[in-house]
Amino acid sequence: MKDIAKKSNTMYLLEKYQLQAAKKFGQNFLIDLNTIKKIVETTHIDKQTCVIEIGPGIGALSEQLSYHAGHVLCYEIDTRLEDVLKESLGEFKNIEIIFQDFLTVPLKETVERLKQDYQNICIVANLPYYITTDILEHILTSGAALSSIHAMVQKEVALKLTDPNYHSPLTFMIESVGDIHLDMMVSKNVFSPAPRVDSAIIGIHIDKTYNPLLTGILKQSFQQKRKTIYNNLKNVFHDQTKDVLQKCQIIEQKRPEELTIDDYLKLTQFL
Repeated sequence: MKDIAKKSNTMYLLEKYQLQAAKKFGQNFLIDLNTIKKIVETTHIDKQTCVIEIGPGIGALSEQLSYHAGHVLCYEIDTRLEDVLKESLGEFKNIEIIFQDFLTVPLKETVERLKQDYQNICIVANLPYYITTDILEHILTSGAALSSIHAMVQKEVALKLTDPNYHSPLTFMIESVGDIHLDMMVSKNVFSPAPRVDSAIIGIHIDKTYNPLLTGILKQSFQQKRKTIYNNLKNVFHDQTKDVLQKCQIIEQKRPEELTIDDYLKLTQFL
């Protein structure tokens, strides 16, 4: 099927297969072709790129990605969509669909396999709010040799993640591997059913390898945000905490959000 994102085509498929958006998966179907084309433009993909798409839904974005990418590998958790995806995407030879929870995918190994055939591997995803952080952390901490991540998230989340004055474990994880920017806003009115809030597309360009020791340090440091970095790290470095902070030239009284990514990377050297 061509132009799946047209409202008439989307409604035809949903009615034919008696499908309704599943709240437990945070589903909302994009029904505006122009918006989808603009989203694809922000990814800058080409035929040397393999796209890993998380949550293809009924295939509206997958279709448009396939016109530009060498290959599109889709992971879908909702097995109700198997028949509709066979109809909507069955004619596209460069689209592969795997029904699996993305959080269980061994991403590093998968990307290594794909790199044998494609120069760049990027991820494109429309992320439900309730699982945005989990999926982004899964991607970033996997150690996979990705070139970029392009994710649709709630507008409020996008503004936080791209605010240089906002710091969290996730923003530090992102900063440790590359840089993040806000690519475009997406109105809630281009979805069916329409969500309560607008969305936005964020792009994360990756040029460094993730340090796996960073995860534990960040989680412990932000365990109680109102406490000082010294108090939060006592469970990690115990009676060596003061000495470690001094060697890293970190002031004991600082709050976790006041540190820099370089500070946290220094701390990993003492684990």
